[in-house]
Amino acid sequence: MYLTGTLVVVAVVTAVAAAPGIGTVDDGTHATDRAVQTANQAQHGQTQATCPFPANASSESFDVSNLSAPSTVQPGDEVVVSADISNPNDAPLIQCVEFRFEGDVVERRGWALNPNETETITFTLTAEGLDDGTYIHGIEARDTGEVATLTVSETPPSTATVVFDNQTSDGTSVTVANATLSDGGFVAIHNESGAIVGASTYLAPGTHTNVSVVLDTPVVENTTLTAMPHLDTNGNETFDFVQTNGDEDGPYTDDGTPVTDDGVVTVVSEPTTTPNETTTTPNETATTTPNETTTVQSVLVV
Repeated sequence: MYLTGTLVVVAVVTAVAAAPGIGTVDDGTHATDRAVQTANQAQHGQTQATCPFPANASSESFDVSNLSAPSTVQPGDEVVVSADISNPNDAPLIQCVEFRFEGDVVERRGWALNPNETETITFTLTAEGLDDGTYIHGIEARDTGEVATLTVSETPPSTATVVFDNQTSDGTSVTVANATLSDGGFVAIHNESGAIVGASTYLAPGTHTNVSVVLDTPVVENTTLTAMPHLDTNGNETFDFVQTNGDEDGPYTDDGTPVTDDGVVTVVSEPTTTPNETTTTPNETATTTPNETTTVQSVLVV
């Protein structure tokens, strides 16, 4: 295959986990150990176009895992690609490790590892003049490897950040403390199962604080929710992600992973005010009995 540009590669190594270090091997060790020690020193030197170490069919291939690389870059950007290389064998070995770009071997290197040792190999790439498009690259050992895609685009990738603090709520809405959306869009709220339970109104490009999001269904107990910025891919300023089954208004991503922040929402009830009951006792009105007048008639006795 051909490359539509120039790819410059520099390799470095960082030990992340190891059995007894190669540097501690004493003078009584066998020739393989000394070869590993010599190759380990070479790992920090000039890179090689070919691997001088023959494959040993009786040994297991080095393992390749945890490939890490950006998913989108602009032409000329520096790209850092790394992976963990492990020796699953019970003896020190030297095997070749390759970095491939679009199927072509860009870098091949003899790598020395002690038994059950793991190191991280890192390739720093500078892509010059690559056309817009998506390329396949990867790091491979003899029988194992991992690959990823790298999209080259003149247009800067859309970026977003979000801060969703722990908070108290009456269960009907939540507040996103801060959201920065390079191309505008929305902040959706997801529940613990991943379903969208609410979304903000349209947010213009830039930074927004204290964004209130009304929940579609009120939460009635304490829960963890997730805030996720979304693009407005169809430009209609309406959140269409759910209605289009994800075809429109997808999430902002960072290296292919949606940008999110979790927050614990503690549901509190609004205090209920009970009106004071007033008991009115009617005043007793004293009834005045009119004074009785007794009339004594005089009787004249003759």
